[in-house]
Amino acid sequence: MKTLIHLIYCSAAPRPLSSNELRDLLVGARRYNERHGITGMLLYADGSFFQVLEGAPEDVERLFKRISADPRHDRLTLIIREPVAVRAFGEWSMGHADIAQEDLDQIVGSNDFLAAGRSFLDIGEGRAKKLLAAFRDGRWRTALGRPATIPEDDPEPHPPPRYAFAFQPIIHAPTRSIYSYEALIRGPAGETAASVLQQVQPSGTHLFREQQRIAALEAAARLGLRTRININFQPSDIARSATAISSLLAAAERCGIPFDSIVLEVLESEIIRDSGDFSARMNPYRTSGLTFAIDDFGAGYAGLNLLADFQPNLIKIDMNLVRGIESNGPRQAILRGIVRTCLDLGIDIIAEGVETEDEYGWFRREGIELFQGFLLAKPEFDRLPTYFHLPG
Repeated sequence: MKTLIHLIYCSAAPRPLSSNELRDLLVGARRYNERHGITGMLLYADGSFFQVLEGAPEDVERLFKRISADPRHDRLTLIIREPVAVRAFGEWSMGHADIAQEDLDQIVGSNDFLAAGRSFLDIGEGRAKKLLAAFRDGRWRTALGRPATIPEDDPEPHPPPRYAFAFQPIIHAPTRSIYSYEALIRGPAGETAASVLQQVQPSGTHLFREQQRIAALEAAARLGLRTRININFQPSDIARSATAISSLLAAAERCGIPFDSIVLEVLESEIIRDSGDFSARMNPYRTSGLTFAIDDFGAGYAGLNLLADFQPNLIKIDMNLVRGIESNGPRQAILRGIVRTCLDLGIDIIAEGVETEDEYGWFRREGIELFQGFLLAKPEFDRLPTYFHLPG
């Protein structure tokens, strides 16, 4: 007889999910589970998930490991994992308390579980049924889900921070021209990025970053952008928001900025968690013309793996490797290896944070063509600087 287990967990969504996001989540879950012989029930209400997974132990454990690493699940709690004699669920289902019935009917495999409870009639007696009833009645979610209302001692939500942008040019040395501008968030009077970001509430971080990327494009267009533009991007954004990139492309279209002028910069340290998953999510957007760069390359420990798994268009050498490179033999050896690897893979290199002519000279002699740093040009608030200093 084939061994079966059921695994039951609950978790909190980092933010409220829309009907479209829930549909996408369900469709993806159904496809995965059908391929791996997993059945069960997935519920969402008041910002909390409750899920029963049934199947072969190795298949269920593999899926639970994926779920545990999924940024859409926060405060994940394993309720029970135990062997079962038979499956309680013959198909994948989903109930949701807040979607309108006409929307719910469009979700493949859904039923009005929370509203009517009729699906209880189709579930065999056992622990899963009791726990599902507890979730329906409000337990296994009130302790985990973030409150949907504002606490009494904070009657008004914190207003979003006001911000603007400074722009720093990236120089193409052989042609002595501006290759791109990096958009750097600042306060409305030029305050530091840290002073702006510390005002953002954690629950609104992803939405804020999405709005900030759009605002950066709009600001650059208003200032007359005629080159590329580098915009910072975090891998978790695309996992938590279905519009993380599509909203940026829509803004570019409105502003008349070609998609192939947009360079998304991702910190090396942010991709390390699951570079394969990140690559799978980002690669479809390459066909739009978007360019991808790994920022602070060499600051982490998985840089070369990232070049193999993700294969960006550009890398920006971490400024700690740049500093004093002209007199540091070990760093020179490391960077020569990186240069050769990128040359073989067709990846361009930006020497970032260049502050001295000696640093610039060393990289230039190694064949590096793209440079960014105070030696060449400082960021300028609310304008696209055209003047830069290039040694030699």
